[in-house]
Amino acid sequence: MKVSFSSYIAICLILVVFNSCKYRSAAIKEDEGIIFYHINYLDDKVGGYSAGILPQKMESRFKKGKVKNTIEGALGFFSLINISDIDEMTNTTFLKFIDKKYVYKGKKKEPPCCFAGYQDMEIEFTDQTKQIINYICKEAVVSFPGTDRQGFSVYYTTDIRCNKPNATGPFREIPGIMMEFRAILGTTEVIMIAEKFQSENIPDKEFIVPKHYKEINKTELENILNALLE
Repeated sequence: MKVSFSSYIAICLILVVFNSCKYRSAAIKEDEGIIFYHINYLDDKVGGYSAGILPQKMESRFKKGKVKNTIEGALGFFSLINISDIDEMTNTTFLKFIDKKYVYKGKKKEPPCCFAGYQDMEIEFTDQTKQIINYICKEAVVSFPGTDRQGFSVYYTTDIRCNKPNATGPFREIPGIMMEFRAILGTTEVIMIAEKFQSENIPDKEFIVPKHYKEINKTELENILNALLE
């Protein structure tokens, strides 16, 4: 059967649309992936260290109501990990330095340990947007009424599917994945900026509490981290 050129083009377009729709359907069903962030330190030095030798990257893995944030540095000798269980509203924080391994299992609705939040802040949503990687992100302005603390903007996207990604942290009002935001890591303030999103299947074992970590209380874990940064 002879097919005209115009018919051939029409068939190709149908196939493209069909495959494109299949891709979108698959993407809508996906609720897991990895966000890669670059860490910018607001100070040139943190304690006795140059900011340039401190951890520069954070990975945020999410899947079905769980989020795992990982910061590593010093050639793998240092790592700080927080696992959030959004359904249970809990945070579990792990700190490893050389051969020392510690874990703190937070109470229900308790903010994450070592990833400190901001007290008495207010969030105002605006119509401003900013492109970060391939996403047009919405702005929210954080302020601290009644204080002399300087406010700042954060940017988030709802184009990556993750249900209540910030429910267990200080930015719980933000309805999408944070693409640029601030955090207090130990005693120093940092800016996290997304560099890449990678959609992939995350193994369930990523969110299992690892063994061989010594369980300590929140104050002890924070003191150990602060001592490492001094």
